[in-house]
Amino acid sequence: MDLKLDADSFDLYVTSSFDVAYALSRALDLVNPLINNHHQRVAFIAGSIAAEAGMSRSEIEDIILASLIHDIGVVMESEFLELADVSDKKGDSEYCHAIVGSHLLSSLDLFPNLPALVKYHHSPYGGEINHLAETCDEVIPEGAMIIHLADRIDVLLHRGEPALDQRSRISENVNRFKGTKFSPEHLTAFNRLAERESFWFDIEEQEKYKLLKHTFRFSHINMDIDKILETAKLLSRIIDFRCVFTANHSAGVAAAAKLITEKLGFPEKDCKSMMIAGYLHDIGKLGIPSAILYKQGALDEDEKLILRKHPYYTFSILNTFQIFDKIKNWAAFHHEYLDGSGYPFHLNGERLDLGCRIMAIADIVTALTEERPYRESMPKEQVAGIVREMVESGKLDSHVASAVLDNFEEINDVRQASQAEEMKTFERFKDTIMRNSICKKNMRFITALQ
Repeated sequence: MDLKLDADSFDLYVTSSFDVAYALSRALDLVNPLINNHHQRVAFIAGSIAAEAGMSRSEIEDIILASLIHDIGVVMESEFLELADVSDKKGDSEYCHAIVGSHLLSSLDLFPNLPALVKYHHSPYGGEINHLAETCDEVIPEGAMIIHLADRIDVLLHRGEPALDQRSRISENVNRFKGTKFSPEHLTAFNRLAERESFWFDIEEQEKYKLLKHTFRFSHINMDIDKILETAKLLSRIIDFRCVFTANHSAGVAAAAKLITEKLGFPEKDCKSMMIAGYLHDIGKLGIPSAILYKQGALDEDEKLILRKHPYYTFSILNTFQIFDKIKNWAAFHHEYLDGSGYPFHLNGERLDLGCRIMAIADIVTALTEERPYRESMPKEQVAGIVREMVESGKLDSHVASAVLDNFEEINDVRQASQAEEMKTFERFKDTIMRNSICKKNMRFITALQ
């Protein structure tokens, strides 16, 4: 079976910063359908205000990208309901997700200017920054103030009612905070936009991808396979670092998949491709409720059905990334079995190439050998028994299974070393977050990290 990619494709892969951010925003919307299209709508509103205010192309681009992922630090889906509250009775808890999001993005050098915009996207015009600032020279970026205004405009809009019919109410609501919560200059730009019926029609447009991409201009990114690998690794932390239970899972799967591919005799480029798929395989878990992901114990049947959605979400998200088909399949089909009994697509062996087969067993072996809060790691004999049984029942590829069992100690050692290193990174991330006085008050977040 062919594992090779089109060699020319990975010599230089050209994408756009917008495509990456848009894919992540779609994933965020999966967490709570009640805020469907919120991030894309905020991106359009904020970009339009920034353009109307005369900001530069690069500034507008950063504002749109940050708007698309401004809530990426939300740990619990219930926080989205609080953020959608239009009252002024919110405390410091609304700032915690902004701090978390800024730190999750800080190591992703695709977006060097976004951490500050995300960090301050709930900070009002002229507001104090002492509660968020970690260095004495920090200032609230102008773009963050625009995102704050755009976010409030979208939250005030009632879904299911024509946006144009709400123009007067929205305008009156935000303009009463001129010079306090919102910049007079930004409100002036918004008021000019609000006079145009097309602005409100565009807000309701469902195809936000085309609207944003055709209305604004975005930079292209040239990426080779090493850059894609590093980006995939950092993207995996946006999922895994939300909870100590999952903090290093993708790192273990990626390391195991890479070594299995090496043992099967494939070249370095293919091994790195498998590692990329390993880092991205659980990105669909962004769409699964945290109560299910972080449950300490067995899931009930309803919860299992919900959890089974995550490979489908991975497939959907990676489609938006416009990543290569085989890597997308390897990542998304990691719960598919050769006999068609896997989920959620129930593909059989004819549809599952060798990359899919490697990823399935890499995920299984990693899950069984890593420690979980509700069970100890399984010893080699028990893992080997499970793998052999799944081979005999027609679920796993015998050739791949043999490579794993023949090299079990080495694969397990590499998996453990990779996860230990990733856990150190997680601990540094957690320590940084927990030094902030606001996040210390957020008990839901503390519980998830500990």
